[in-house]
Amino acid sequence: MKGNKISSFQGFLKLTKRVRKSKTNSLTTSIFSLPNELLITEVLARVAATSICDFFNLILSCKAFHQTADDNYILGHVSLDKVPVIPWRSPKQAFFLEKCKETGHPEALYREGVVQYFSFAKVGEGLSCLNSAAKVGHVGAAYVLGVILLCIDKGGDGRRLLNYVKSKKGIGESRKKFKDVINRLWLNNFLEPKPNACPMQAQHRRKQRWPSDDDDDDDNDVSCEACGCHLQEAIIVSMLLHSYFLLAVPVLESSRERLVLNFNIGSGNV
Repeated sequence: MKGNKISSFQGFLKLTKRVRKSKTNSLTTSIFSLPNELLITEVLARVAATSICDFFNLILSCKAFHQTADDNYILGHVSLDKVPVIPWRSPKQAFFLEKCKETGHPEALYREGVVQYFSFAKVGEGLSCLNSAAKVGHVGAAYVLGVILLCIDKGGDGRRLLNYVKSKKGIGESRKKFKDVINRLWLNNFLEPKPNACPMQAQHRRKQRWPSDDDDDDDNDVSCEACGCHLQEAIIVSMLLHSYFLLAVPVLESSRERLVLNFNIGSGNV
């Protein structure tokens, strides 16, 4: 009787092991038997859009994820919050950013447009990238493109874009994003606002204050479209000049100090 009990217990242990192994195999099979499209859309794309760090950790953890990581859909939605505007010191980040741009990533196109237009002074390429980003719904690109078009005598398209941004309540956030990008660039191209042709601009501007960068309602106190658009032009032009002098003044002072030092060394005063 005792031997039968031991035999039964050993049989139970074997059965338990088989069940556990079966469950493990079933779980593994269920994951890797998912359609590739489902892996991309439901797992990788969602993680990539939330955190680039989690995305890279995920593709390193699983061969199946690693094999699908270069999919255009994923690269077109990955979060670029942790990627520098111009990754000078990281060729890998620069390559990754270029791949994102090639897939039509809205944020990558927006950054490239701002860099090309305002830093490299390549107007055509800058406008093309900003236009591509705006077409797929990037509010910041629509805002910057709208202001540029206003400044280059294409007011109709510019006003349409700014009205779109305002309808999305994205004026303040768009200005904040633009300021963050240009503060990391050496600027070589600027904008010049067109004169405000509204004959009643003084009356239309009821509140005499300069809006903050994150104020979405700054032109609610402007009762005509022309005055509201002109206000956005003036803000962006001022922002560009301020950003330029933030970088230029320290560089000029450093150059002046080097010239003085070289002069003193040459004249034997040091």
